[in-house]
Amino acid sequence: MGKHLQTWRHLVLACGVAAVAACGDDHAQEVTGTAAVGAALAGATVQLRDAQGQVRNATTDAKGAFRLADVPGGALMVRCEGGLAQGEPNRQRLHGLVLGGRIVNCSPLTELALWKVLGGPPGQAFDSFGQARASDLTADAMAAAESAVLDALATGAGVDIDPAAVPRRWHDTPLEAGNANDPHDAALEALREAIADQAAMDFMGEMVVRGVCVADASCD
Repeated sequence: MGKHLQTWRHLVLACGVAAVAACGDDHAQEVTGTAAVGAALAGATVQLRDAQGQVRNATTDAKGAFRLADVPGGALMVRCEGGLAQGEPNRQRLHGLVLGGRIVNCSPLTELALWKVLGGPPGQAFDSFGQARASDLTADAMAAAESAVLDALATGAGVDIDPAAVPRRWHDTPLEAGNANDPHDAALEALREAIADQAAMDFMGEMVVRGVCVADASCD
């Protein structure tokens, strides 16, 4: 009798542990995304920072895709750097943002949208990302930033991307790098010559935030 009772207790304990783990899965799930610059970023280092400041790491595959497990819900920022684009070293540090979904991309477009919505370099926001910063970010602000980016690219860099051809939420819409039929990827391909390195990215970021006056140094 005692042996059977002990076995029963062990079963109850095991079921309880499983139930707690299952409950936790409701809040900690997989996050996926793609890092691309008009071509997939293969072998890039990915860091994901959640609103609690916890950092998780991954590496992109040959298609620029990455996965991170057991990520809590809520706002998240990612940083993608290094890696190769069509065999050439990547010379940009890129960031992305998701406000509660499970898909987050790293691309020059997501970087520029973050420049606009944050009012400055996304890298600084990533390094200090937490609850306070996350609470200031909204889906409407990201949508407005994406529109502002397209306007700035057309006016300041001569890169005319049809807004109707680009996903409205490119920061968290699935992206298939290297697919000419993917409108997000096609837009990135159009940007490749205009934004070839980090200096060009930062210059364009300043233009997105402050206006085309950055191009001729006429800003106040």
